[in-house]
Amino acid sequence: MTAKGHIALALLPAIPIASFLNTQEQIVFLGAVGFGSLLPDIDEPNSFIGRRLGFVSIPLKILGVKHRTFTHYLIFPFFIFIFSLFLSRIWQIAGFGVALGILMHDIGDMMTKGGIKGFLYPFFKNRTFRILPKKFAFYTNSFTEYIIITFLFLIDSYMYYSFMFNSLYTLGVYR
Repeated sequence: MTAKGHIALALLPAIPIASFLNTQEQIVFLGAVGFGSLLPDIDEPNSFIGRRLGFVSIPLKILGVKHRTFTHYLIFPFFIFIFSLFLSRIWQIAGFGVALGILMHDIGDMMTKGGIKGFLYPFFKNRTFRILPKKFAFYTNSFTEYIIITFLFLIDSYMYYSFMFNSLYTLGVYR
């Protein structure tokens, strides 16, 4: 899935969750979700985040880290979430956002034909996980993916309007 698709997919659960937070927390949370939705592709120097953070992605490539390996395993967001529980509230919100973004990134990759091999590492190390049957899965950068991304952004826009503006109205900001 492309960076736009990962962000659009990650915003689906993030927007309703953010509506329960104050404005500062919303900014931190949504920013962290966006960052987390791109973070697993740090293992690929040609990815959106890999091109911007080459000082991380290039050494990973030199060390032989393959794409869709440990940064795509379920254990990666789990550890970030657990670690963030020991931090202050704003860092907990950021950590939860990053973990949610990573998890949604993985869900997006499991919708593609490639899936994620070893998602439940260390269990089922050689099994490729997909959410969709291979017949309905799509290729990254395909026309089908762009239709899905457009649909996701339309849903995200509607949800943002519905959740954020309605919560502001309820709080008395627009009265």
